[in-house]
Amino acid sequence: MLPLQRTVLALTLCAAACPRIYAAEKIDLQFRPPPGQKQTYRATTTMDLATQMGPQQMVIANSRTTTLAIEPIETADNGMVLANVRFVAIQEKSGMKGAEPGLVYDSTKPTDSSDPLASHYSAFIGECCPVKISRKGEIVELGTDSLFLAVARNIMEREDDMMRQRLKERASNAILQTDQRFGSREGRRQALKKQIEAFPLMNADRIRGLVGELIVRFPDVPVQQGDSWQIPLTVAANTPLAMTGACTLTAAAREKCTIQITAERAMDDPPIVSATPSGKTTAKLGGTCTATVNVDPATGLLLDRKTQMEFSGETQMRAAQQSEPMTMKTTMEGTTTVERID
Repeated sequence: MLPLQRTVLALTLCAAACPRIYAAEKIDLQFRPPPGQKQTYRATTTMDLATQMGPQQMVIANSRTTTLAIEPIETADNGMVLANVRFVAIQEKSGMKGAEPGLVYDSTKPTDSSDPLASHYSAFIGECCPVKISRKGEIVELGTDSLFLAVARNIMEREDDMMRQRLKERASNAILQTDQRFGSREGRRQALKKQIEAFPLMNADRIRGLVGELIVRFPDVPVQQGDSWQIPLTVAANTPLAMTGACTLTAAAREKCTIQITAERAMDDPPIVSATPSGKTTAKLGGTCTATVNVDPATGLLLDRKTQMEFSGETQMRAAQQSEPMTMKTTMEGTTTVERID
């Protein structure tokens, strides 16, 4: 064999062996995004929610796409990453399965300003939620207070603009009277903030779930291909479900690591309870969730994720003035995909 041929053969064998060598190495997976380098993600969740009372069954199909940008600001001495998560776009469709959707919203298209859902969602676009994330991908702090105050300001300014268009020269007095009903302009903003916090489609739990889809939880110690660990997991189903996820590093390469996650919830786990001024809902649900997550091992940034979930059980709903709750069988089936788009 000629010297050149031997060199080419050696390089080829070395290149072929590199993925296997890397897979056998211990990898210290950490969240360490470069400061100032924005990453934009598109997260799409499709969910079928079936409820049955006696012989009557209703199936609601919902699809929501949220485009979010992670904007790393700095990394503290303790490794904590400070970042903003900015709302770029929201699209949602919901209605009876097989029929035309009754609810349609797309922030990238003009909408009727009198539509309360459009008014609420559009106030989030362009705003950001400050977040602190540990090296291991734990969301340590989520600044929904500042986000909701910014959204309240946007809604309030839009209300003022509508009064100016409708009342012309009398608008200034009408705006002042509206502020005074809440004690002050700041009191009005705080009252709107409380309404936003109670809005179930975009409350603090929902936002934590959205941000959690973009951040990967890593093990406390270095791992190699085939190693497993456990993480706390919140599944963004129709209602947030707290579970324990079993993770396994199934593939390891320099450009991408793949993590498989499985989680189960038993029917006798604590029920999910949500209460609003209009009533209380108690859900007893069991089921499974599986996910395939690809990450960049150099930065810990998510490359893509696909989650599939299926839960069933029963839900009790009691209105504020209702003595007996309504009980219905409930089934939820859904898929969430997250992809990086820049």
